Amino acid sequence: MPASPSSRPVCLRTRAILVMPVACICLALLLLAAPQARAAGFYDQPPFDSAELTRFIDDFPRFRDWTKRTTDLGDAPHPAVDANGLPGFAYSPAAAAEVERMGWKPDRFFCIMGRAAAALADIEEGDALAGPNRPADMPQVTGAETELVRRQLSSLLRAVLGE
Repeated sequence: MPASPSSRPVCLRTRAILVMPVACICLALLLLAAPQARAAGFYDQPPFDSAELTRFIDDFPRFRDWTKRTTDLGDAPHPAVDANGLPGFAYSPAAAAEVERMGWKPDRFFCIMGRAAAALADIEEGDALAGPNRPADMPQVTGAETELVRRQLSSLLRAVLGE
């Protein structure tokens, strides 16, 4: 039986009362997810864990030595800003091929390189790199990533500095 004209506002009000909480929850989830949406791009990858950082530390000296021996490397791998203004990482096809020979996916290897470097800077500089003081090419790192770098600091520095 169709609703009478006088019962239609009551029906709409009842539906609104039922739908409003769901709509508010959806809006809240979208607002919470907005930072992740803005962080899309090269660094839109899962945080590294202890095993990945250890593997990176073990493999980085070999990659560093390869870059020193390679005369036609082009630009050395370096932090960059992508077309959307998000932090990224630039590397040559030759560098990508070398890390693939080492068993890495290039984007993952260079993501860990960029995040580990950012975590080192955060440890050294503290709040000085927060907010507008953070360089545009520096990715955000999680607290867990920073803590992993802090725990493996001496090994990471030896790998990077070649000592």
